Amino acid sequence: MKNKIHTIEVENNETQSVEKIVEKIRENKIIYVKNKFYEDEDVLDSITENGPAIILNSSGSSGNPRKCFHHLDNLKLSAFTSGQWLIEQGFELQNCLILNTLPLNHISGLMPIFRSQTWGCDCINISPNLIKKTRELLIFTKKSKKNKKHLITSLVPTQLQRLLAQKDGISWLKIFDLIWVGGASISGETAEQCIEEKIKLAPCYGSTETAAMVTSLKPKEFLMGFKNVGEILPDTQIRINTQGLIEIKSARIGNEIIDSSKTKNFKNKNGWWQTGDLGEINQINNSLYLNFLGRSDKAFNSGGEIVFPKVIETRLNDFIIKENIPINKFNISKVSDKLWGNKIKIIVEFRELTNHKKIENSLNLLKNFSQNWPKHEKPEKWIVKNKNASKEKINYKFKK
Repeated sequence: MKNKIHTIEVENNETQSVEKIVEKIRENKIIYVKNKFYEDEDVLDSITENGPAIILNSSGSSGNPRKCFHHLDNLKLSAFTSGQWLIEQGFELQNCLILNTLPLNHISGLMPIFRSQTWGCDCINISPNLIKKTRELLIFTKKSKKNKKHLITSLVPTQLQRLLAQKDGISWLKIFDLIWVGGASISGETAEQCIEEKIKLAPCYGSTETAAMVTSLKPKEFLMGFKNVGEILPDTQIRINTQGLIEIKSARIGNEIIDSSKTKNFKNKNGWWQTGDLGEINQINNSLYLNFLGRSDKAFNSGGEIVFPKVIETRLNDFIIKENIPINKFNISKVSDKLWGNKIKIIVEFRELTNHKKIENSLNLLKNFSQNWPKHEKPEKWIVKNKNASKEKINYKFKK
């Protein structure tokens, strides 16, 4: 038997849409929460699943568009788990105030509804217009907090960076007891500024498929300089497979909608879901922490080790800025190698009018820098492309 899908179109996190979602959930309905500007190729009006449930669009960890189906129990478990994690840190859940700045059609914008219900606390939605008016935002938040003990929100890195660029924005961030933020996209510069300002960030990792975060760093750990996306939450297991990919096992992983009569579990027969993300697990003080390394799209094997171009890119970019090397841009890729399988090739383009002597000095500086890298990450070839020096690519291969 098929059940009707009730579509709720949202612009952001407007109150009337929240009320519609809550109403349909109470009626045990299946709700598809979609951005009103999102164009569906295949519109579903019914499905062979029972409510109450939520359907959200997800790009997937591998970048493929999909519809994710979550029974209400998944969202409740996610809210319960994050609540227990807060209790362990001394938070009184009923004494929390959640400020939601994110759109309802994203899992991080939807979860505040279920967290507030599960924790027994209030939730206030912050409109996109208000968050841009930092002085008004600061005054509004201070008035709204009243006698609440703990102030909590979630931000995306873009929002965080915009707020950090304004004095009142920084003041607003500093009044929170905890700010969840996707740790994968936080730059080192942003993290350093937040630590300097004593802003209580909690970098985390999760997805639509996992009903939000499955790891989170404690704010005190962030302020101590921990550079990862936090401890694995108690309702979740995480492991890294032989390809370096993050695999997740949890009771709250959703299903993919194939068509109106079929859904597919994201998990395999053993209960594990393989993401498209790269990571590593480190043990710190008898606890397991996840370090997110980036997408898997450009990762490759070299001598039995996984090379993560994004990691090298960040390392190299920081060095170029620090040493003021006159490079406009660079590209990291692989070149076939009989012994290693693949080695690294880096193409660099210098700024206009950079002479050969400066190029050679810069390349020697890069060579010395890369000597301390792990063997599988050391570049085999450096290819210099400088339009002013030559029309051809100049190949500088360092002598061993």
